[in-house]
Amino acid sequence: MQGLAVAIAQNVKWDDKGLTVAIAQNVDTGAILMQGFANRDAVATTILSRKATFFSHSRSTMWTKGEMSNNLINEHDIFIDCD
Repeated sequence: MQGLAVAIAQNVKWDDKGLTVAIAQNVDTGAILMQGFANRDAVATTILSRKATFFSHSRSTMWTKGEMSNNLINEHDIFIDCD
């Protein structure tokens, strides 16, 4: 599975700070649940844990959505927009 995380991370377009926009959507309705940023570690953590993990600019650290509230966002699929 770690090989998959590396392969996906290699295909992501990263900005000059090593971040990319990450959007979580409801798998059934397509409704956007959250928009945030992710670095390589956050993408890998999301893939390995299947929990939406983001990178916080203000705290300069990764965080998993719902880790405090227990309102987790489970990863179902990952799609990469190549634009």
